[in-house]
Amino acid sequence: MNHTNESGITYIGLLLVIVLIGIATAALTPMWHTIVQRDKEAELLFRLGEFRRGIARYRQDHGRFPKKLEDLLEDKTQIQIRRYLRRIYPDPMTGVADWKLETIVDKTGIVAGIRDLHSQSTAEGFRVIPDKGKRYSDW
Repeated sequence: MNHTNESGITYIGLLLVIVLIGIATAALTPMWHTIVQRDKEAELLFRLGEFRRGIARYRQDHGRFPKKLEDLLEDKTQIQIRRYLRRIYPDPMTGVADWKLETIVDKTGIVAGIRDLHSQSTAEGFRVIPDKGKRYSDW
């Protein structure tokens, strides 16, 4: 008879532990989402900075903006191959390299170059970038 009571107490103790783990997990989920989102924001700012530095260096070397992002990968117009970017980075907010390009169009309507780029995501970030706003697509 004593053995049955111990089994019941163990079972109740195990159920209590499972409930506590569930409550802790539910409490940590929003915090985990915030941490992941902030990491993605930091990565977005880093990647935008890399693209913008590459565009600026390309413009400085050529006197014009690159016509496509791939122009930043390998510039064979000079004696020594120049690389302004290692690769076309994907947008951390969308997971793919689907950047919204800010282009310069000439009088005939042909794209003359890429001046800047932004995320395609219209979600709002935790940060507010001065002169840019809160939406990722404005950064």
